Amino acid sequence: MRVRAYDSDSNAYFKSEVLARINMGWYEKQLLIHGAYVKFFDCLDKSTPTAAEVLIHTIVPDVSGEWIYQRSDSVDEHPVEFTGLLGDEVRFFAYCGYPWIFEDKPLMLRLLSGESVALKGSVFEGKTFDARSSGWNYVETQEDADGFLCQAYSFHDSVLNNLHYISGSYMDEKNSLHPLDLIRQITMRIDSEWCKPIEMVFEGVTALNLRPASDNQDSIVFEASLFVKDACVFFCDEKVDDFDEAYTGTWVKAYGLRWRFINK
Repeated sequence: MRVRAYDSDSNAYFKSEVLARINMGWYEKQLLIHGAYVKFFDCLDKSTPTAAEVLIHTIVPDVSGEWIYQRSDSVDEHPVEFTGLLGDEVRFFAYCGYPWIFEDKPLMLRLLSGESVALKGSVFEGKTFDARSSGWNYVETQEDADGFLCQAYSFHDSVLNNLHYISGSYMDEKNSLHPLDLIRQITMRIDSEWCKPIEMVFEGVTALNLRPASDNQDSIVFEASLFVKDACVFFCDEKVDDFDEAYTGTWVKAYGLRWRFINK
């Protein structure tokens, strides 16, 4: 599971794989890697309870098959493994994550108390948590974006062949709706006269503005733009100077982007 999170101490956004989640709803926290340390981060900004702002946004919702789930009988009780080890002021009633973290009680007590645990010298050192797919190029920085545009010749003389969106919402076999848009993924194929076809996958999509060409116009792109800011990407089919959600052409804003050249 990969997310984009906000760090109030540095007033900056960052991306991380999720190592564990505790509690749920108003009390949920996620265990994230931020720089050289690991820490539980709040999912909601509780300073404004009437309209709590989301601080952790899902990019890729899939979780590791190694994860376990443990919970107590009540939101006011700790899991039996931690009974008597935590003060009443520590809210901890459910755990979902790697078992070796949950089983390391001294480590869990430090993390649950709000402590940041350094990667170096801890059980986290040397472990690989990057679940990004092989065979793809990931756009994480403006340098990555500029390099992609260079290889794609800024999408000069290209067209949008097709676009597919997956929300994550669905109806099951019992005709019960599951209306949570957890995936929010767009896949585009771009055909170009200057390079091989390009497959782009936007993950954690927050906005899509699709503007097909009208009947008396062609759909050729002459120069596209791609920007990275605050751990977000913005792509549009015209040259612009920055994130421009007022742009009247086709554009996408998302928390993640991966791409690759494909065979015709």
